[in-house]
Amino acid sequence: MSEEDQEAFDWASEELGRLIAGVKCCELSTVSPRGAPLASYAPVYVDADRCFYVYVSAMAKHYGHLRKSGVASLMLIEDEATAENLFARKRLTVDCEARLVPRASEEWGAIMGLMEERLGETLGYLRELTDFDLFQLTPNEGRLVLGFGKAYRVAGKGLSEIGYVGAGGHRSKS
Repeated sequence: MSEEDQEAFDWASEELGRLIAGVKCCELSTVSPRGAPLASYAPVYVDADRCFYVYVSAMAKHYGHLRKSGVASLMLIEDEATAENLFARKRLTVDCEARLVPRASEEWGAIMGLMEERLGETLGYLRELTDFDLFQLTPNEGRLVLGFGKAYRVAGKGLSEIGYVGAGGHRSKS
């Protein structure tokens, strides 16, 4: 790998970390048993291994989709108000495996405590509601877009493997 490529990948990794640290909600895409897509959102907590956690109500359509399909696509995206360009907002989109975290487990208690610390006191109220469940969304692979012509494939544990998407950047008609 060239020194230039290594510098680009190091920069992309740092930007990925900043993006994750700077958002508290994710866009969530799920699919029904009949294949109908659904877009929604949820507050999100990201652990040190870059697994994503969402605490959702059984009354939400995406809850049933997560339970039945076990898959989701998740997007973290830069705030419009701070983006340099709305057409090139920094974003991470990942395909994930969804797993219900058992309420009686130590993992559930630990993650819920960390989520409340990060997301605020409303979670303290919601954690007592038994129609909500915690899902772990473990990323398989995804795309990290950091601007025009700056798209990266991310994969591996903690999304630590970074490479270019395509070659040569954008093309125009001229």
